[in-house]
Amino acid sequence: MSKEFLKIATDEINDEIAQIQNIVNSSPTHVELCKNASQIQKSTHKIKGLAPMMGKEELGSLSALLDSIFKKISNTSITDEIFDSLVTAVGEMKNSMTHSDYNLDEIKQKISQISTAIS
Repeated sequence: MSKEFLKIATDEINDEIAQIQNIVNSSPTHVELCKNASQIQKSTHKIKGLAPMMGKEELGSLSALLDSIFKKISNTSITDEIFDSLVTAVGEMKNSMTHSDYNLDEIKQKISQISTAIS
């Protein structure tokens, strides 16, 4: 990958994570988050495709799990525990963009369990 592509991709992913963070921050309850699930899902979908192309496979994998969850909850409700886990996942995504060796295994496992539970 060219340096230019990596810079553009990094900026785009950081922008998408910031958009998700803004939505999460403006959604103080799980009910509000569910109302905004489709907007978040658009960002997770974009990150899911772009992150692996720039060598961020773990971020792409976490984004794919989140993408699946936000598709499922766009017309339903979630518990406070799921809400808290989703908020944590957004922070972990952001951390993975600033630390090249950031481990997402724990949050991916938690999100995967949530995805399975709400199927």
